[in-house]
Amino acid sequence: MSDILIQVNQLTKTYNNKNSVSDANFSIRKGDIFGLIGKNGAGKSTLLKMIAGFIHPTAGDIRLFNHDVDSNHTYFERIGVLIEQPGLYPYYSGYRNLELIAISYGLKDKETHINKVLSQVGLEKDKDVKVKNYSMGMKQRLGIALALLGNPDILILDESINGLDPEGIVDIRHLIMELNKSGMTIIIASHILEELSKIATRYAVINQGEILEILSRDELLETCEERIELEVDDIKQVLPVLEQYLDVQTYKVMDSKSVHIFDTHVEVQQVIKLLSKNELSIHSITKHKQSLEQYFLERTGVESVGVSND
Repeated sequence: MSDILIQVNQLTKTYNNKNSVSDANFSIRKGDIFGLIGKNGAGKSTLLKMIAGFIHPTAGDIRLFNHDVDSNHTYFERIGVLIEQPGLYPYYSGYRNLELIAISYGLKDKETHINKVLSQVGLEKDKDVKVKNYSMGMKQRLGIALALLGNPDILILDESINGLDPEGIVDIRHLIMELNKSGMTIIIASHILEELSKIATRYAVINQGEILEILSRDELLETCEERIELEVDDIKQVLPVLEQYLDVQTYKVMDSKSVHIFDTHVEVQQVIKLLSKNELSIHSITKHKQSLEQYFLERTGVESVGVSND
């Protein structure tokens, strides 16, 4: 059986003759924490609403759990969703909010289900407190608890750390990672790449409704990692010298003439001096250092991007 839980093909949504999402193509595998990164208004929420079955695509199709789906298909029931702000009753307790949803779902043994999700999100001690007295972080956790009722296979979260203080951000991050460890596949959309980089395993960058690229966590961090990029005549001659005299251990050979050196103790001038001393020619050598914020700015062409304080 395929481990692909979601397959999106040429997915498009048009409002007033303008595409909010254009020809989106990607897949999400079982166990992924899939980060959808884009500025506000990039099309993240629209894309997630189509995947969740909340709105109809203008074109394209979605496969869930290796099956084609339509707007009324039961496979949507295996997805828990928190898009934008959770709809909470402020004068009811956290438990009562969950109970109302459990009743609407027709869950059997609803008390067991409610206590389970309260424990998962760390609100079991505050279940009888009225929601109007919850902090922003507690409300977000209760919203996630609502999405977890019914034991979904996939959890969709949209801007789940917006407005949270650093402690609240850490709490939500730990919660997401614990849910993923339990086997849940998670899609999380945000405009804060720095925060997503701490939890997501794969990323899709979206801008003006278009998916610009999809990459793994390793590919993202490698792109943004500090390194020396060195081009020479023959890399096989150079590497032994670098290893012996500069203790270069962490590197990636790009081709027969170039290598990326990731050892942070090595400086450009050291490499130049060493290779010159050994009569080894250098075609080019540069120091590359790109932050996650710079990477996002280059891909989307926006003027600013949110950065976590944590």
